[in-house]
Amino acid sequence: MGNFNIPQSRTRGGRGLLALGDFDWRTLLPWLPWILAAILLLFLLIFLWIYVASVYRFVLFDSVLYDRCELKGCWQRWEPCGRSYFYWNIAFAVITWIGLCVLIGVPLLLAWRAGLFRHPDQHLAPLILGGVALFFLLLAFFVVVAIVGLFAKDFCVPIMAMENVGVLDAWRRLLPILATEKLAFTGYVLMKIVLAIGSAVIFGIITFVALMILLIPLGILGAILFFGGKAIGLTFSVATLSILVVMGGIVLTGIFYLIALISTPAMVFFQSYVLHFMGSRYPPLGTVVFPAPQEPPPPPPLDAPPMIEPAI
Repeated sequence: MGNFNIPQSRTRGGRGLLALGDFDWRTLLPWLPWILAAILLLFLLIFLWIYVASVYRFVLFDSVLYDRCELKGCWQRWEPCGRSYFYWNIAFAVITWIGLCVLIGVPLLLAWRAGLFRHPDQHLAPLILGGVALFFLLLAFFVVVAIVGLFAKDFCVPIMAMENVGVLDAWRRLLPILATEKLAFTGYVLMKIVLAIGSAVIFGIITFVALMILLIPLGILGAILFFGGKAIGLTFSVATLSILVVMGGIVLTGIFYLIALISTPAMVFFQSYVLHFMGSRYPPLGTVVFPAPQEPPPPPPLDAPPMIEPAI
């Protein structure tokens, strides 16, 4: 049998070329401003995305509640509420990350100070028990975070919209309702999970089929452009890369638009479900969702019988 060992390049100390200590970090210094600019741009895009999504949460509420769609007018009307909801989303994300770091970091620090990681084979029992306990603690933490985020999105938003208040005031109005109807809201969460799973399966299949139908002609077009450019002698340069980036951005924008269009019925359905559930428990919303039936108009007066003149 032959020896099929793959030879590895070695450097000083017997380390491979891919070892982290062999990388010359000074080569990144000319690119450091561009890297920092890209990271800053990424964070700005994330914040912009969250801000637009926060405002359009109220636009969706308005569109479903009043059966209308006025993007420009709704944006101007709901931007103050959306800004308050945006601040809540940022603060809630920061608190979530801090809580996650504390839940993971404190147990690891305690285990490290206790010396459990120095000889792990001698401390298997505490490490396994601690890992299981940490897993369930993190699971409970994620469940609480998901429920708080769900209640803010589904229940605080209608209260903010109907009373023109901030997020904290909306929570103050929501908590008494939660306290009086714990079972109803528990059933709502469970039903929302079931509906979300069913919706994800159905619309996931539809989205997959639509993307396959769309990507086949795009792939054929891309192959034609590639081989055609290769035949006429095009090479990768700043101009060609810029054109490819622009074309890729257009294609991705179209794909995102298609996915959003397919997901619109599900978004409208879930918003309607929220309105009907919350409307029966929150009177300001209930008067719009379940308007009182109009009284029928009074019947027209009966014509008086004709006067009969007596005979002379």
